[in-house]
Amino acid sequence: MFVWSAGERARAITIGIDLGSPPKLASQSDVSFDALNGVSLNGQTLSLDFMFTNGEFARLFTATSSQFAATLTLQTGESGLVGFLGGTGELLDQQGNPLETPQDLGSASGNDDGSMHVVLSPLLSGQLQKPLDFFGVHYDLTLPSNPSVTISGSDFQLIAAGVNHDDRFGIGPGVPTDIVPDAGSTLFLFGLGLIVVLGIPNRMLFAR
Repeated sequence: MFVWSAGERARAITIGIDLGSPPKLASQSDVSFDALNGVSLNGQTLSLDFMFTNGEFARLFTATSSQFAATLTLQTGESGLVGFLGGTGELLDQQGNPLETPQDLGSASGNDDGSMHVVLSPLLSGQLQKPLDFFGVHYDLTLPSNPSVTISGSDFQLIAAGVNHDDRFGIGPGVPTDIVPDAGSTLFLFGLGLIVVLGIPNRMLFAR
């Protein structure tokens, strides 16, 4: 079990993420993990490095829309709203170094299931050029202050959230160098809300 005091900046925890057997093209990849189970919500900061295992990496193609997201869900099993996560995140290279400056995370919480969600949309900053390979994701999370509540499960997701059939990402090695949009296609970038991005229930509150 990990224990930190409120206001203390935590040393980074590395969590291995297996994206599956490459090579493959995907619109979504979901991985559950239990490394944070038992952590209490004490208002502390968690510094998390999610590094892809087995030499895997994710490749964002030219056709991958700017709505691409790396999301994190923390479950508590509580019956009501437990608070909101805050913080920043960024993509990591093969050595675990950031590929961009930290980006503010979008945040939402379930008001009936005690879940908490954050979304990193790394392409919206305009700092990154596609095609792009990344080997992990870093989050600096500030947990809400609700000491009687503990984390009971967690999920990491990569989601290509656009609407065009070319909007996929690669899980390598062995994936194409790049995929460009079909010449006859029109790439509509809808302003998808977090409900669509995360695929979470409608009864959801969002941090402002």
